[in-house]
Formats: sequence, structure tokens, C-alpha cells
Amino acid sequence: MHFTQHIVVETDDPSALADLLYEWNRDQSADTPGYVGGRLLSFRDKPRKFVLEAEFESWEHAQKNNDRPETQKWAAALKDIVSGEPKYENLDVVAAFRK
Repeated sequence: MHFTQHIVVETDDPSALADLLYEWNRDQSADTPGYVGGRLLSFRDKPRKFVLEAEFESWEHAQKNNDRPETQKWAAALKDIVSGEPKYENLDVVAAFRK
């Protein structure tokens, strides 16, 4: 069963947030076991609020990623560009529909 992690953040610099995600995808996604893909979503009615979404083949793969030094370094860089603490939400994919 796939696993998705949402990271809910607020920032005044959405371009820095997007750049951080693009850099991670470019530099690390190929070396991350079980990584499926991700998205950056913005709240339509809250212009400073965003959701970073990362999908993995399993919870176990996500945990292995979280333990990597590169991921810890990325999480520290994320904290530098957001206001307050990121909120982590862990979700199991129960069903998926795509056209």
C-alpha cells in the first residue's frame, strides 16, 4: 500500500519553497528508495499556506528516507524558509483514481 506524507507550512517566499523542492527532486529523488513522486500545493484562500506532498511505495520506505542525512539537511533548510513549525501528516493511500 502506498504512503503519502503531507507537510503543511506557511511562508512569505513561495519561490524559495518551490526551489527547495526542485533541488531535492533533481539531486535526491533517484537515490531515495521507494519514492514515487511529489507535489507542491497552495491553499487558494490562504496565500501563505502550502502543502508539500511526497508519495512512497510504503511507510517503511518513507521512514528510510526520513533517516537519511540528506533528508535531515533538507528538513533543516525547510525550517529556514517557513514560518513556525512544519506540520507533518502521515496518510496511507486507501484508493487512488486517475484518468
